[in-house]
Amino acid sequence: MHSIDLRRTVLALVAAGALVGLTLFPTASAQAVAQPRVTTTAQWQTALPQIANQGDGCYQASYPSLRWKAAECVTAPNIPLVPKGTRTSAAHAGPATVGDGTDYSAVVSGLISRATGTFTNVSSAISEKGATGGSGSQVANSFSLQINSQFFAGSPACARSSNPSSCQAWQQFVYTYDSASSGEIFMQYWLINYNATCPSGWYSYQADCYTNSAASRVSTVTAKQLATVKLTGTAVSGGNDSVSLSVGSGQAVTVTGKDTKVNLAAAWNTTEWGVYGDGGGSSANFGSNNALEARTALTSTSSTAPSCVQEGYTGETNNLTLTATPALGSAASPTMASAQTDGTTNTPSCAVVS
Repeated sequence: MHSIDLRRTVLALVAAGALVGLTLFPTASAQAVAQPRVTTTAQWQTALPQIANQGDGCYQASYPSLRWKAAECVTAPNIPLVPKGTRTSAAHAGPATVGDGTDYSAVVSGLISRATGTFTNVSSAISEKGATGGSGSQVANSFSLQINSQFFAGSPACARSSNPSSCQAWQQFVYTYDSASSGEIFMQYWLINYNATCPSGWYSYQADCYTNSAASRVSTVTAKQLATVKLTGTAVSGGNDSVSLSVGSGQAVTVTGKDTKVNLAAAWNTTEWGVYGDGGGSSANFGSNNALEARTALTSTSSTAPSCVQEGYTGETNNLTLTATPALGSAASPTMASAQTDGTTNTPSCAVVS
């Protein structure tokens, strides 16, 4: 009797441990269990960023699998996606043009752990041209996608700046164009107003410093694919931050890096999201009467709808202008939306929903 009872107890503990593992630590087995519930690429895109990867590095996934597989990392391009107000090229096209400080950003009262950017109401005939890496001739589909934090003080990375109290950190989760067939996703980190010799591994840009995470090569995102793009940035205190990109074709990639690079997780409360020039303060130039709506969904310590502020952080721009944004219906996460157009505009506004 005692041996039978002991065996039952052990089996019960094993079963309980397995359940905890499935719930708290999404292993390959947990991913396999979740996979049958994904029946569309849209569901897959939503579920994938919530599946844990294996740590530092680069990973890829293909629909309908909810399992990240290790992939080759590459060196991120040494192209600055500059802060607002620091551009040395590409004059701002006008006061209402999106970018270089003119944008809508989502603000929460707590801390953001995940931001996901998508586009809705994208013109069916949308087209775009831009300068690759911010210079040279205009080519089709040369743009960047950026999820940007606010500039924030108090990062330990500013400790050796000329004046730590005036140094601000900044983190970007980005996709950039490389060629007609490929691009990269990575995270770019900034120390604004560093005003000293940059730390080892960091590049100098005016009075600032910047560096990149590892990068993953991806297929080029076209303007017509913006309607199915999902870019996600996450920040984990004491863990790995990550950037993930998926498109409606059913391919996804993610890159991770230590949050301690600038300690974003302890400060992130504001998010800017959109499509801009391909670095160097350049512009993404859309065709006539093109329009889109940038939507930012947030996971944070606040469950209420984000506040919407007319503020931006990237120095890159596009040639669209802010316009009236229709009210939003229900959303799975607290969300902010901003309509942009190259056609007839109305008084700019944004919309939020919890």
